[in-house]
Amino acid sequence: MSKKIVIIGPGSIGSSIAKEVKDDGFEPFLVGRNFSALKKLSEEIGCKFAKADVNNSDELVKALGECGDDVYGLAYCAGSINLKPLSLAHEIEYIDSFKVNALGAIIAVKTLIKNIIEQNGSILLFSTVAVKQGFTNHTIVSTAKGAVEALTLSLAAEFSPKVRVNCIAPSLTESEMTKSMLSNQNLKKAIESMHPIPKIGQAEDHAKLASFLLGQSNNWITGQVFHVDGGRSSLRKKD
Repeated sequence: MSKKIVIIGPGSIGSSIAKEVKDDGFEPFLVGRNFSALKKLSEEIGCKFAKADVNNSDELVKALGECGDDVYGLAYCAGSINLKPLSLAHEIEYIDSFKVNALGAIIAVKTLIKNIIEQNGSILLFSTVAVKQGFTNHTIVSTAKGAVEALTLSLAAEFSPKVRVNCIAPSLTESEMTKSMLSNQNLKKAIESMHPIPKIGQAEDHAKLASFLLGQSNNWITGQVFHVDGGRSSLRKKD
């Protein structure tokens, strides 16, 4: 029987990761809140799924209990983007963002860590380029994702050498979540031009790295945040 990799939040990036790990010989187990999307993807790649909202801890734990014991890895891809200036942001929006982006990951790890330790497995979390490079109107998402990067380091330290824990920090990537923003072609071109490699990220840009970090070929990388962002976080674009 193939070892399982649990993928929570199989949207654009999560779906691509599921396909990659399936090709690598793992058995994806999908967890998300959209039943029809879960069913469609599970039928497409041939895997099982469970419906759960990461905002509901009891529901999430119950869903994760359905994946069985042979869990090798976890990819927590659930997330949210809420952009507005500080003056218009409300306390509850910071709490909601933390719950989706960080607390859900914590609950998932707590639920699965015993099995992942037994498999000498791997955990992958997701941050954002906006943690390393400050952007206006990003206090809500950057606060939550900054916690995810800190969580990555803490988990990597706590569970080494048995479990590898890493994080990917994307720049803007095409997905259902960003669809409305990128439908404005002028805005899309402007955002593309901000990257030294001038394009919008694609799910596949992250999935191949994710598959490697989650897989058995990675046996000496842990506690790292990988910036898959067209150079935006570290390079000054040429004039």
